[in-house]
Amino acid sequence: MLRFEHCNVKTCAHELLALGNDNMKMWYMFDWLTKHDELRYGIQAEIIKLYADDQLVGYGLLENYEASPDKIVHHQSITYQDLGVIHFVTVHKHRNKGYATLLANALYKDIIEPMLARHRDVHAYVVATGRAVPLMERTDIPSINLLKQFYSEVSFQVKVVDYLRTQQESLKRLDLVI
Repeated sequence: MLRFEHCNVKTCAHELLALGNDNMKMWYMFDWLTKHDELRYGIQAEIIKLYADDQLVGYGLLENYEASPDKIVHHQSITYQDLGVIHFVTVHKHRNKGYATLLANALYKDIIEPMLARHRDVHAYVVATGRAVPLMERTDIPSINLLKQFYSEVSFQVKVVDYLRTQQESLKRLDLVI
């Protein structure tokens, strides 16, 4: 039987640390939370965990920047707000069973979609990189709210403004065709 659980990571950091190497780079966040109880700069870490037969098989995590004022950029009279970075981890022995896709859909519906709805007055987006990109692309997230390949040396204009403008123009062209 499959079961989802939504919580703030600080309430389950010890459980996640117990996954060891399956956590990869997320291990440092969990370790920090067990020692400090809060992340820095107003960042929250929200998680959707998936259990199969009461065993944790994976999770989708959003480093939530919603309350971080330094993640709001005013550029050419438009306000952009980075709402966070998405990560997925599936326990090694449970990979390739479709769990990550289930987690992506749950993360979008339960956490990201409501957050985007709260920020309709700005150009809000979340960031997915690496293996998180195809998972999020299969959800219902609008392309104008999903940024990919954010971590690069190019300017904010290129990696955010130009990319999101292209996504918006593509959607407008689709509307004209339909």
